[in-house]
Amino acid sequence: MDKSALDFEFNFAETNRTNLLDEAQKTLEAIASDSVLGNRAPDGADLKPDPAVEAASRLLNQLNEETAEFSAYPDVLELKESHFVKHGLAVPVRFKDKSKTSRFFWLRFPITLAPLEDRPFHKLECAVEFNPGVTDGHLRPRAEMILPDRKFNTLLEAHQSLELRIGENFEFEAAVPPIDAGLARADASVDAKAAAQLGLVAGPFKYSVKKATLEHSSPGAAKVFWRMSEERFFQQDDPLFVVVMEVPKEVKEVKIAAAMQAYHSFNFWAANLSAVAEYIGERVATFFRKGAPLRDTKIWDITPRLSE
Repeated sequence: MDKSALDFEFNFAETNRTNLLDEAQKTLEAIASDSVLGNRAPDGADLKPDPAVEAASRLLNQLNEETAEFSAYPDVLELKESHFVKHGLAVPVRFKDKSKTSRFFWLRFPITLAPLEDRPFHKLECAVEFNPGVTDGHLRPRAEMILPDRKFNTLLEAHQSLELRIGENFEFEAAVPPIDAGLARADASVDAKAAAQLGLVAGPFKYSVKKATLEHSSPGAAKVFWRMSEERFFQQDDPLFVVVMEVPKEVKEVKIAAAMQAYHSFNFWAANLSAVAEYIGERVATFFRKGAPLRDTKIWDITPRLSE
């Protein structure tokens, strides 16, 4: 993936979604009041409300009812040799070697998506960064492994669900044969959402994702960026974001900055907003052309979890 593409497609800069929606709403009110798009009867009778303006106004009000947000705190669990041993898995040599100077933590970032009814999000971008603002590279944690990971795309096209574990090369790998969701035994594995709470982060755990176009940055850096699209991906379970984070032992504090943006399909807006686009200003028009993204940001201090 081109590094230039590893950023949010819409930049809110010094404003936010609420301000942009308010700005658009005020413009629509002015249009209705000044009859810019109104229909005056030939005999000078009262103006009739323009259907496009009314529909656009209703849409703007509804947009404020959507939700796309992170949960209050991520799941955090330290990965230790015992997690491998109790599942009969070989402790990766690379894990042993790196554990001399680093610790490893399973992080899951729960999110909630609640778009308007019958108007699903079709694209989601998510970024997490460890110890932002720290200039000394050796004091910044890094992403050792990530989920979703496009390396499983081919397998997921053929199977509804995979059983994943951390393999001998100290990376996520799929068990062979994969477990189809409809045939899996109830006790075969837990899903990735429950893995941290149950101490099963080494595996096995069940991982499934609906078919989606997936792009992401490469593991190994202090920042991870994902972009996934296709409406089917967001119609049921909320997407899952997991990072196995490497923390150098000399690092005593870890903060995580996270941001995400959920987008609609622009075709959805065109029917109601095209008639008024020339009046709402280029920045607001661009906001809608980009899918009226809904943004959430969080900063978590997980330092207390490092000592548990």
